[in-house]
Amino acid sequence: MNRFVYLDNNATTKLSERTREKLAPYLDLQFGNPSSIYGHGAKVRKAVEDSRYWCAKLIGCKSENLIFTSGGSESNCSAFNSAVSQVPEKKKIVTTKVEHSSVLEYCKLLEKRGYEVVYLDVDKNCNLDAKQLEEAIDEETCLVSIQYANNEVGAILLTDKILKKIQKLKKKLGFLLHIDAVQALGKCDINVSEIDVDFVSFSGHKIHCPKGIGMLYVKDTQNFVPLIAGHQEFGLRGGTENVLGIVALGLSCEYLKEEMLDINKKLREINKYLESKLKKIDGLVINCENVERIPNTTSITFNEISGNKLLLQLDKRGISVSTGSACNSESSEPSYVLTSMGLEKPQNTIRVSIDENTSMSQIDYFITNLKEMVED
Repeated sequence: MNRFVYLDNNATTKLSERTREKLAPYLDLQFGNPSSIYGHGAKVRKAVEDSRYWCAKLIGCKSENLIFTSGGSESNCSAFNSAVSQVPEKKKIVTTKVEHSSVLEYCKLLEKRGYEVVYLDVDKNCNLDAKQLEEAIDEETCLVSIQYANNEVGAILLTDKILKKIQKLKKKLGFLLHIDAVQALGKCDINVSEIDVDFVSFSGHKIHCPKGIGMLYVKDTQNFVPLIAGHQEFGLRGGTENVLGIVALGLSCEYLKEEMLDINKKLREINKYLESKLKKIDGLVINCENVERIPNTTSITFNEISGNKLLLQLDKRGISVSTGSACNSESSEPSYVLTSMGLEKPQNTIRVSIDENTSMSQIDYFITNLKEMVED
């Protein structure tokens, strides 16, 4: 029987054992609705607020500025919805060509409503051009939305240089700023109180939580316009709270607050080992090798073999990788991220994304099989 080696953690992560054990009461005894005022509901409400405390602590904000959502896509769309509602007189959005599909699809909806959307270019290393950014933003801009780190190649788009440029322009022109930090959570030190940002999106299933839970940092809760109306989440997001997901997210954030430095050190060690082995295989290139990246992601383009063919061959041997974002996996077209970067053979690319539980022996198993396929 083949081994099972999971190397697609940017798509989703496995629920951690420590979280699984602590969720048990909320599957049984603690099943109450957190909005109920009797004791059983109050206990669940406390669990929700305890989780909010740890989530807020991890990203450096107050609990009342953090709302729980169904995931990164809802957080992104909620930020856009509120931004255009708060500033109806301005009809310009500035974002990038490599954003998550939820951002790009919402931008398409806004274009149908008469908005101008400027999609910034990236170079072959997924870097933004500071000059193009400055030229795109003007007095008609209501929202600038930039992802912190790209989910396909791992490159950091929101570098210190780009962030400083945005902050300077924001102070001058007064637009709202949204950051999609879904892939950065747990891999980068994010402190929202240290920057002038209006919305920041996060997702739980990238940090060993169940699918269906996310969070959104909102700087100005008084003027926030909900995407889903209701009394829950301080009146900022309606719907009965996903208690299991919220508790899991709090547990993961509490763990990351204590262990993130050690986890990222381990990720860098494993990734360095992986890429040292890849360099010994002929006929491939590691994308964005020499730029700042999140520590768990490696994008590889091959000279002579397609990414889909490799993915299927590796899958037969129990190895899971991807050719791009899971949100676009049904498309037969090459990744829009890789195409936007100007790669010559975007269809020949796979993404390897590890987590702290990935072992060196799993990397060896992957490399052995990959080498056979590429050099066959």
